[in-house]
Amino acid sequence: MKIPLKAVTVTYTKTLTFTPTTEMFELWDCPPDQEAFESMILQDFFDEIYDEMRASGDPMPYTDVQQFETHEIEWEEALDWEIEE
Repeated sequence: MKIPLKAVTVTYTKTLTFTPTTEMFELWDCPPDQEAFESMILQDFFDEIYDEMRASGDPMPYTDVQQFETHEIEWEEALDWEIEE
């Protein structure tokens, strides 16, 4: 059986500015560089997105879902599946 599904692009748009402060790096063992700072900020950003979605359950204020061309996928029905214990 062939199932038609459209390609989907999800864009999550939210802009935050993170300004480095001395307090951000108090627990670090070595001096920060730009790459380490950006890595830390991305982790904080993703944590904030996760917390927002968990709290409200609604990511839609920042989310745009667009559908594009249709692709067909092959799907084999498994009528004889057995549950193994």
